[in-house]
Amino acid sequence: MSEADEGWRRVLAAFDDWIAYESTEYGPYTGYFSVDSLRDLTHKERIGWMHSMYEEIIPGRVERCRAAKVAFEDFLPYMPDADAIEVVQSMIDLSEVIADAMLALSDSVHSMQESYVDGDLDEVVPYLGEIAESEESIRHHMSLFSGGFGRLRALGLEMPDLE
Repeated sequence: MSEADEGWRRVLAAFDDWIAYESTEYGPYTGYFSVDSLRDLTHKERIGWMHSMYEEIIPGRVERCRAAKVAFEDFLPYMPDADAIEVVQSMIDLSEVIADAMLALSDSVHSMQESYVDGDLDEVVPYLGEIAESEESIRHHMSLFSGGFGRLRALGLEMPDLE
């Protein structure tokens, strides 16, 4: 396998890991992004959800986003021309934008947890709005990766058959 093919393999593996985490680990926790869903939980369960989101789930998400960024950084030297370098650099930059949005979401969850000490759900409503905005931004930016991969293909950089 060529070094460029190995670079593709690392990029694709990082994305596969990230997408798998999004659907299996992070996704189930998003069901409580509304006050109505939180009402279905006990006080202890709400605290547990907020704690898990802040301490484990969101950090795992950021870690996978950053792993994709590192894979792109490692892939950059194998780009054949300035156009391909520009596309990969834009995907590296996009990873950083997404990681920052994820950290903003984490800050909102932490603030929500601190405000929720007395169990009043009215206190969490503003934070749920912040979380929704952050999540919308994250999803929008994540969708832009497909355009980057499409641009690489248009430049003649086909993903190798890795099977």
